[in-house]
Amino acid sequence: MPPIVIGLVGGIASGKSSVARMLMEERTMLHLDADEIAREVSNRPRIKRAIQERFPQAVERKGKINRELLAQRVFGDPGALADLEAIVHPPIRRAIVDALQRADEPWVLLDAPLLQESGADQLCDAVVYVACPVRRRRARARRDRGWTDEEHAAREALQWSCRRKRSRADYALDNGGDPEDTRRQLRKLLADIERAARKPRKTSDRASRTPRGK
Repeated sequence: MPPIVIGLVGGIASGKSSVARMLMEERTMLHLDADEIAREVSNRPRIKRAIQERFPQAVERKGKINRELLAQRVFGDPGALADLEAIVHPPIRRAIVDALQRADEPWVLLDAPLLQESGADQLCDAVVYVACPVRRRRARARRDRGWTDEEHAAREALQWSCRRKRSRADYALDNGGDPEDTRRQLRKLLADIERAARKPRKTSDRASRTPRGK
């Protein structure tokens, strides 16, 4: 039986990392980190050349990609961001699919920062929206990342809105309160996902599916 693949989405600083840790504690689960895959893919000679041609200032003399400079270059520039995504997203997706096919664990957590925006949510059996009030998320970003409220808002503006993310997810998890309450919700959610996974799967377009668990 193929593994059950879960993806987490939510606003910036909603606590997705803490929910991910809980998932790993509750089930035998492979943590598939799309950031690590992206680093490996971007260091492939063909991909690195394409990045250097489009963003020469982001590649250092020894051929190392300066990820901070690259992020600064595309931040706030939709055209540049689209160009970068066109270079890296297809090979990243292929690498993720290969990793999923090799997975031996019964569960996989697909950890991708732009899961829905990149279309990687279509590789998941269940997408969970981690809900948290914006005031609390901004406080976390100030404390943990040193961001101002304005920087938090600017970075969120580059992603789908929380409303859109939630509407396209299958389940919602309230992470705005006590961690033990979050864990209780998570255990029930996992049981629901397991029951759904036992049913015959049908090929469908996630974009047209009615969200569950609301």
